[in-house]
Amino acid sequence: MPGKYEPEIVQEDCTVYCSTCNKTIELKKGEPIPLCCGKPMEIID
Repeated sequence: MPGKYEPEIVQEDCTVYCSTCNKTIELKKGEPIPLCCGKPMEIID
């Protein structure tokens, strides 16, 4: 059984991206990186 996902908290405003479905989301400092398509999104800027 896999462990519970502990989201990484972004240290500055940034954009995250899902390489599976090409979705992007703008995050503000202090927000957690969300899961998308079953995996954490990637910071792109």
